[in-house]
Amino acid sequence: MMEKHELKERSELDRHLLEFARLLRQGGIPVSMSEVQDALQSLIWVGLEDKERTEGILQATLVKSPQNVPWFQEAFRAFFAPPEQQMNWQNEAREKADHIHKGLNQSRKELSFKGRELNLTEEQLRVYIQLPEKERERLKDFLARSEQGIHNGLPVDHSFQPMIEQVMRGSLQYWQHKLGEELDFSLSSPGEGGIISEVERAWREQQIHFFTRDLKNISPEEWPQVMKLIQQLSQRLAAQATRRYQARGKRGGIDMRHTLRENLRYGGVLLKRRFRVRRRSRPKFVLLCDLSGSMTKYTEFILQFIYGLSSVVSGIETYAFADRLVELTGKVRSGRTLQEMLQSALPEASKEWGGGTNLAMALEELAKKHAKSFSPRTVLIILSDTQTLEGERASRLLKNFRGRVREILWLNTLPEKRWGETKTVAYFQPYCQMVECYTLGHLQNILSSRFKA
Repeated sequence: MMEKHELKERSELDRHLLEFARLLRQGGIPVSMSEVQDALQSLIWVGLEDKERTEGILQATLVKSPQNVPWFQEAFRAFFAPPEQQMNWQNEAREKADHIHKGLNQSRKELSFKGRELNLTEEQLRVYIQLPEKERERLKDFLARSEQGIHNGLPVDHSFQPMIEQVMRGSLQYWQHKLGEELDFSLSSPGEGGIISEVERAWREQQIHFFTRDLKNISPEEWPQVMKLIQQLSQRLAAQATRRYQARGKRGGIDMRHTLRENLRYGGVLLKRRFRVRRRSRPKFVLLCDLSGSMTKYTEFILQFIYGLSSVVSGIETYAFADRLVELTGKVRSGRTLQEMLQSALPEASKEWGGGTNLAMALEELAKKHAKSFSPRTVLIILSDTQTLEGERASRLLKNFRGRVREILWLNTLPEKRWGETKTVAYFQPYCQMVECYTLGHLQNILSSRFKA
């Protein structure tokens, strides 16, 4: 039978584990009570003397996906930090929360019309707080001028407030999309003793680091972190694109032909109106990816990002090339390595593709064997550093594709400052939209601009 002090120790351990599990859930890691019990039992058997062993046990029992390991590691570091360090985080989090609280109160006073506070969400107010000073002054000036406005010879009154609020919401939404990753929405929660605030800060720093890092320099150990970031970025972009498509699908002008037909039963009196539906076809992506040399890493990450957008395009076809062309459509799966995709598509493919890079061969085979893949709604996306055999012939073939598709988008993994010293860049630039793309930040900005168009 357990002694009283043993029961107390177990109760304390149980409480700490539940708090740690809650911290993991805040990072999107699903943790069940049975897993918490497994972790508790394992720690009772093994003990807590060795910190590395404790971390290993908790990771093994509470984390099921490699993509969740980075958040777990930051959470473990912060949760089991010395008390004095946690106290510092708590003080910092409290100061930060106080600063934001004051900022929100001030913004509510500034964003008013005729003495009444505008009906804006806290998230919209946070966007306002983080705007450049010049933009905040512009919005305040707009409100001041609106209050002094005249309508039909009379000063405007409170009935105009909904219209003013709509304008303000539109402006704040624009800036929220424009600033994107620069905005901080984790400001209001100091968390449990400042721990969650510290984990979010460290996690955000990691995201910014990977967002701006050359993809070819990402190590195998960092793969799970980058894949989780790719998943988050592509989901966010897909959600934004879906909202834009829905907005574009709203009704257009009156459809007179259908309106007249609908009202024949009323003797020609126009009692019911019918409107045109504005439709914008979703693009189809055809990806052509270079597999030579250091291009493999770029292809691996960018494929995962673009396939995360499959819900907002009408289809994605994927082809890879070096000295030959191979179709990867249907082989791309979240988390699969490029070599696994290649082996699935072409079982006899070796790890090394010999014979050099030949884009001309790939374009020629695409035109002959996959002509039906190209139409006016197709966006042909080429991922390559432009360095290829038969560059001039490849440029002529690319020119032929230009009239068959909506757009040719070339993602060039060479930094733009090196384009002038690379002869093959000049071959292809006249026939495509060539953009610098060797980081996740580049890729997100490129694709986001395409869905806004």
